[in-house]
Amino acid sequence: MFDEFWHGRLRRPFRLSFQRFGHGSKALVLLHGIASDCTFWQPLVKVLSEDEFTIFVPDLLGHGDSPKPDYIEYTTTDQAKAVVQMLRKQGIHECILVGHSMGSLVATRVATTLPQRVARLLLYEPPLFAAIPEFKTRSRRQKFYVDMYERIAKNPAGLLTVTRVVATISRNWTKFLVSEQAWLPIERSLRNTIINQTSIEELKDIAIQTDIVHGRLDAVVPRSGLRKSLKHNQNIKFYKTTDNHGISPRSARYLAGLIAPEATLRQNRKQ
Repeated sequence: MFDEFWHGRLRRPFRLSFQRFGHGSKALVLLHGIASDCTFWQPLVKVLSEDEFTIFVPDLLGHGDSPKPDYIEYTTTDQAKAVVQMLRKQGIHECILVGHSMGSLVATRVATTLPQRVARLLLYEPPLFAAIPEFKTRSRRQKFYVDMYERIAKNPAGLLTVTRVVATISRNWTKFLVSEQAWLPIERSLRNTIINQTSIEELKDIAIQTDIVHGRLDAVVPRSGLRKSLKHNQNIKFYKTTDNHGISPRSARYLAGLIAPEATLRQNRKQ
């Protein structure tokens, strides 16, 4: 009852469960995607220098060991407030912020809400809705993508099956197998963070150095027209990997190279 009043009525941010690695002077924060948890980032953590970085890897709300309340809507704002709370509690005054999939949308909101604490932004496979030439209106432009996510959101059994299959055939995509109990935050996250998003508008004017990375084989997130929509912002750069929607040792090394090339080289020499 108190939790619902404190967090629901007063909108106080939740405390996220997180893992911490390294003891370096640079703070690095990694945000996972939907139906995943902090273990998604293990391949990346392994190739980064613990002498250079202190790495914070939280479970987002509704995921892993973080709170899973049934009285919030799991919006981008809900997630971002919890991440900001973690930054403040851990004394993180400036960080490199990395997000995967839905975590990219949360990272974008954190960066636009508290830009003084984000030195750089790296978005890996962000599900951003962008302009597509053959769609003349905003509603038509988003219809294809929204319909896809709506079908998933209305069919929990379908997502359960898909998630389990993907987790089986792609060892690094996710270890978070969606259970019936976990469905509520997943469904609300789909609807209120991914479908009802404003991230592309936020990125158009972002003043922080931002790297956007897509996998050439990713069939999960839309990216048509994204580069065109954001081409006027000189702070944004685009990159491609040869991976799908997950993170392999190869894509982890690629991301590490964007974050800190020197750290990656040191790790390679140790192997």
